[in-house]
Amino acid sequence: MNNYSRANTGIDLNLIPVFIEVVRCGSMAKASLRLEMSRPAVSLALKRFNQLFDEPLFFRKGLYLEPTEKALALTSSLEILMGEIHDNIAAVNSGKNKTPAQNVPGLSNIMQRSESSL
Repeated sequence: MNNYSRANTGIDLNLIPVFIEVVRCGSMAKASLRLEMSRPAVSLALKRFNQLFDEPLFFRKGLYLEPTEKALALTSSLEILMGEIHDNIAAVNSGKNKTPAQNVPGLSNIMQRSESSL
């Protein structure tokens, strides 16, 4: 299994939703409202995300940020990946997708005993 931790990759995955929202809104101010974050926090997150790339992802147009073609393509890919992550988590939580731990013989007995002791 690969280790994709921030310590190994230098990539903070928490920055992805901020980037996507800024692209959708076209402004850090609007994105900060939708994300329920302060404007400086959105600005810092976007700055940190931009540092992962060799070229800028936005052009400033007055109060608005216009995403570059690279940013639009990246947003499309990241939205698909984020959707798949959410779908997988929802599937596991709904019980449709059994995780390996759920297939361990006797696990249900252990779970029942631990629940009854509460």
